Amino acid sequence: MKDVIINIKGTQSNDTDSDVIEFTTLGKFGERDGKYMVVYEENQTLEGSLIKTTLKTEDNRIVMNRSGAIDSKLVIEKGRRNRCFYSIPQGELVLGIFGESITNKLNKNGGELSMCYTIDIDNGFLSRNTVEISIKEVENSVTNSKYC
Repeated sequence: MKDVIINIKGTQSNDTDSDVIEFTTLGKFGERDGKYMVVYEENQTLEGSLIKTTLKTEDNRIVMNRSGAIDSKLVIEKGRRNRCFYSIPQGELVLGIFGESITNKLNKNGGELSMCYTIDIDNGFLSRNTVEISIKEVENSVTNSKYC
């Protein structure tokens, strides 16, 4: 696993509202047998606790594991609805995750990954989510400096 800079833009919308969250963080990125893994931590704004997120690409699907203040395993698979568990301090939910699209342009150096999926609770529409992720290797500032 190598050190990377990860840019993430997430859009969540429903029938009346749309929210966009963008952030950049450091993380780890690696490849094994043509499958890629991205690991990063994010700070949960309200409680100040860290959430560790691991994304794994597996053929036509992405598995997103989150642990910390939120525990979940979401499976985003194009054209398929998966039942997934989502645990927050207030309790557990069973969500339906339907993968609308996945674009995987990752290679051993990083690249881009995007997904669009809907979330439902008891077959009732909750939101449409789009996540765009850009991964770049951390450059060694000493070797790239013009003043060495």
